Amino acid sequence: MKFFNQKALFFSLGCLCIILLSSCAQTLPYEEGMRMLVSPYKLSVGSGSEDKVFVKLLDKQGGSLFGMEIKATSTSPTVATVTPAALTDAAGKAMFTVTGISPGTTNIIFSIAGHKASMEVIYIEH
Repeated sequence: MKFFNQKALFFSLGCLCIILLSSCAQTLPYEEGMRMLVSPYKLSVGSGSEDKVFVKLLDKQGGSLFGMEIKATSTSPTVATVTPAALTDAAGKAMFTVTGISPGTTNIIFSIAGHKASMEVIYIEH
């Protein structure tokens, strides 16, 4: 009988641990309702030109999110490249540099924690 009670106790503790761990694995609160604002939303670049793009990260109440890493990629890096990642400052802003390479259009995709925002980049000849 003593062995059965120990087994039941370990089973109960194991179930309790699983429940606690799964509740801790939920989405972080800042990820719910997070918004990214991209400025400018459209950019014209030339060969070798470098332009600044800003992304502001806000929580669901509209407050700035500090120290968050936002990643960026160009859908066509032969047209324009972008700084691959940047951290948000105290105002929730991250700055990226877009560099024009060759004629065409591309989109810059900004992402963090499953959220995405994009901007269009058009190469123009000077």
